Amino acid sequence: MICKGTLSIQSLNGTWGLHLPSTGFCKELLEKKELMIKLGKWKKTVIITEKMPNETALRSEIYIHKQSDSYEIGPFIGILTVSGEDSFLGNRSNFTDIIETGRKLGALAYVIAVEDIDWESGTVVGSIFDDERKIWVRQSMPFPHIVYNRIPNRTAENKQHVKSTLEKLSALKTITLYNPHFFEKSQLYDILQKDKKVSVFLPETVSFSRENLVNMAAKHPILYMKPTNGKAGRGIYQLQRKDDRFVLQYQLKKKKINRFYQTVYGLYDAVRRIMKEPYLIQQGICLATYQERIFDIRALAQKDGQGEWGITGMGIRIAGIGGITTHVPRGGTIGDPENILSAVFPETDSKSMIKSIHDMVLTIARVLEKEWPTLAECSMDIGIDKSGKMWFIEANSKPEKFDEPHIRNLSLKRIIEFAQHKSGFQKGSNTQKNDKSHIDRT
Repeated sequence: MICKGTLSIQSLNGTWGLHLPSTGFCKELLEKKELMIKLGKWKKTVIITEKMPNETALRSEIYIHKQSDSYEIGPFIGILTVSGEDSFLGNRSNFTDIIETGRKLGALAYVIAVEDIDWESGTVVGSIFDDERKIWVRQSMPFPHIVYNRIPNRTAENKQHVKSTLEKLSALKTITLYNPHFFEKSQLYDILQKDKKVSVFLPETVSFSRENLVNMAAKHPILYMKPTNGKAGRGIYQLQRKDDRFVLQYQLKKKKINRFYQTVYGLYDAVRRIMKEPYLIQQGICLATYQERIFDIRALAQKDGQGEWGITGMGIRIAGIGGITTHVPRGGTIGDPENILSAVFPETDSKSMIKSIHDMVLTIARVLEKEWPTLAECSMDIGIDKSGKMWFIEANSKPEKFDEPHIRNLSLKRIIEFAQHKSGFQKGSNTQKNDKSHIDRT
């Protein structure tokens, strides 16, 4: 049995209040005046009232679940990051958007740095954004029902204490870890290559070596060399054979750089000296162009409030003139899929193409989920060549904000709805659906 109310936290004295309507199941709760809430080792006395929260309190819509004679409030969503300058690292505007969406839809979200987890007491120090005062407030909080992994970079995620924390969180039966870790490109391609339904979409991809570069340059007119742990188009090199020379092209911010080599061996010696991390070599696709500029599809797949994969949204990213990547920070621009696909492929139904892309992205997401069961969202870059064939380019397990407002807003909603589903706090639910959620937390 579930009802919805408003949770308030007085940050100065630590008092928690539960503000409920005097109807239905909530009415019987009002008679209790106060309630002891327990989550694991954490417990808190919550004052129950019909009155509206004080304007100075931190507030969030919240669900109350009754099972037998016990009550639980939630869901609590922990946005996981690491400590750093000004208490924690990460995209704060993204964090505040998640917190605000939770407040409206019925979930209390707070930021947790790995270093602020107290395993012995079963509590964390959470940071909650106070929208009235525009400041972050630190509060002692319980282990959340859902831990949303937003550790901001691979360097932090690869630290031993961070890896140990993720392993511990994964092992806890009372917590759902939402998303595993950053993808590593070569591992990603190895996994996808094994699935027959997906392998047809993959360009040939091998590790960077002298032998592989020579062989790939002989087979393909265009190659891309990408860092295996790259992000947002950083460190990508394009290689083309033109006449009797090899042209190496890359971008420094929005500036295009060309280097010319007589042999692939000379090119290898040059790039090996400037590569500071592992790279892979990938078959270049002769991408379709719009107004003489290459473009690709950026799609966001997320699990919804029923735990099912769906396409949250899809946009087109168009490279700058002569650009080799479509990323907006490197000179790319945004386009509408239906309009651009109709213009580029006038003899093909654009809606049919979009459906095919949706099906492809969902198929890939489900394959990746088999390898990483905690995966619940990922963005993908999909290329379309001049013949209309679709190609998988890359995937990101920690998507950044989409610039399209309708995609951004729905993506935030999906995060909260999936958390509500996994923890069992859903409007109209009579039982908690996820195996982890109904284990006794007391």
